[in-house]
Amino acid sequence: IKKLHLRTIDELGLDSSIVSGFLDELEQLLKGVALMKELTLRTRDYLVSFGECMSTRIFSAYLNKLGKKARQYDAFDLGFITTDDFTNADILEATYPAVAKRLHGDWIDDPAIPIVTGFLGKGWKSCAVTTLGRGGSDLTATTIGKALGLREIQVWKDVDGVLTCDPNIYANAVPVPYLTFDEAAELAYFGAQVLHPQSMRPAREGGIPVRVKNSYNRHAPGTVITKTRDMRKSILTSIVLKSNITMLDIVSTRMLGQYGFLAKVNNNSLVALFPYSYTLSFIVRRF
Repeated sequence: IKKLHLRTIDELGLDSSIVSGFLDELEQLLKGVALMKELTLRTRDYLVSFGECMSTRIFSAYLNKLGKKARQYDAFDLGFITTDDFTNADILEATYPAVAKRLHGDWIDDPAIPIVTGFLGKGWKSCAVTTLGRGGSDLTATTIGKALGLREIQVWKDVDGVLTCDPNIYANAVPVPYLTFDEAAELAYFGAQVLHPQSMRPAREGGIPVRVKNSYNRHAPGTVITKTRDMRKSILTSIVLKSNITMLDIVSTRMLGQYGFLAKVNNNSLVALFPYSYTLSFIVRRF
């Protein structure tokens, strides 16, 4: 870790003091974990935060070197207030006004591009560093977007948006131009490479479109995710393939009015459940 960051700083022509303090603290923290032979979830979140704190400082310093005025922020100091569920914390409502006040105030006083650490926050009771779990970096972006009331939120990935299917299976997969938040959530649930439903919540609540773009192909239009879309343009959006599963159909009129029937067939291997009046279809993992 130390060699990687110092080599990056050297290649960019920056001062190593940007990260030297973090590297020293990280080394001492890891020695303590090795000595105690114990790694709590709270300590794990703090350890994970070092990467974001260093990379954003390097990025901000390089932008300033290029003449693009930038200002680095640690999300846990910016106003990201979360639950104390370490490794899987959730954003609290108090975050939005706190983030808006800080960013607006700094911009008025001294305009600069804000560079914010992703997937980090501060527990509202513990005041300790927390991580936001899966999709945490995207959640950071949509949270800031909602706090500032932006017209659009852009999330940059390594693909040209949400594709019609897995390109590893079908090479001619193409981007889906428009999706609703509901469609994107369903695709994500079944394994599509798209924004995690949790990360889209702030944008959905704020009515802000999310555009998924490709950082390696910035001219591609990407996929725009909104509350509604014109269903006449495309009924079928994307196809998701799940391997090693089995679909079972149960048909019986004895299900009618039988409370608790669904609970009896539910178990840890259940992937999806589709109940109707007297038929039941469910998908289970194949062992």
